[in-house]
Amino acid sequence: MWHALHQGLANVTRLVSKRDQASSSPLVTLICFLPEDQDRSLMIDLCQRNHWEVFFAASREQAEWALQELKPQIMLFDRDVAGPGWREFVAAFAARSGGACIMLVSKLIDDNLWNDLVSSGGYEVLRKPLRDDEVSRAVRMAWSYWSSAVKRAASVKR
Repeated sequence: MWHALHQGLANVTRLVSKRDQASSSPLVTLICFLPEDQDRSLMIDLCQRNHWEVFFAASREQAEWALQELKPQIMLFDRDVAGPGWREFVAAFAARSGGACIMLVSKLIDDNLWNDLVSSGGYEVLRKPLRDDEVSRAVRMAWSYWSSAVKRAASVKR
């Protein structure tokens, strides 16, 4: 079932990408490493409505490949995927991402978790189950932060 769902999601990615090329809104590319169907469905709906491109990784290897090849601005991943080693997971993705805003999805949220995430190279923590309005706000803020960082980096290089 996961393979069939993943194939369907790959088609959604292409569809959103083609629609986005025709729109005037900025291209936002997200990688999601989310194992739960409910979270993936929410992300598909949200990305279609906002003309964002989304790629769903089924493994750490796929997520690493997508980070290198797709150069996303934003990555969401479920803390439960990495278990107790999630900090190393975030640090590895942050080091390979080229500046992507990494968002941790977790059932439990507190200031210590957010501090640990940021010190590991992450950007934001989102509560499970994902909520449309919270994800939308977080993605828009992350994209704004990412695009400002890119502009600053470009002006420094001049």
